[in-house]
Amino acid sequence: MKHYTPANLSDRVARGFTKRLRFIANTFSERFIVSKIFSSVLLFCFLSGVASATAQPLVHVQKNGVPDLAHGSSAVVSKANAIAIAMVVQAQLDAFAADDASLAFSYAAPNIKAMFGTPAKFLQMVKSSYPVVYRPASVTFLEPESDGAAIIQPVAMTDTRGSEWVAVYRLEPVSGKGISWLIAGCALRAKSPQTWA
Repeated sequence: MKHYTPANLSDRVARGFTKRLRFIANTFSERFIVSKIFSSVLLFCFLSGVASATAQPLVHVQKNGVPDLAHGSSAVVSKANAIAIAMVVQAQLDAFAADDASLAFSYAAPNIKAMFGTPAKFLQMVKSSYPVVYRPASVTFLEPESDGAAIIQPVAMTDTRGSEWVAVYRLEPVSGKGISWLIAGCALRAKSPQTWA
């Protein structure tokens, strides 16, 4: 049996710790870690009340016969709603990164669920038609706004080849669920001077 002195024991512990850190670094990609940090920061802000201090209640106002879900007639989205929306989109991106079709499908609005029927069909469509959404190299949330019936959340993305895109998400409010917003659609546009401010 080998006896360890305090000096060589601490070296052995340090080597073991270094091995574990390398394992963790190799197991989790940088994008995965960044997305988890982003989600954690959003959740912290939301739960700590940073965002809710300036939040305005969501009201339903008719604007030319169409319900306006922003604050009265304003196209501005409250910080609390902007954070909640970003969290839903990021959670779906995380589900795509993990190839978790059921979880990704759970963030889809009823119209999307009816269109695809099963989580597997939905994930297959995203893989083939929206590769940058399925595996973005980078993600930047832009300023959301109301279109009168839903919230539009543009998200700047870079694909694995370095091409830049804007994914324009449409989110609808949900009542009586743990999730306050569901994704009702996503349109993808290549970056152009008109699509980026």
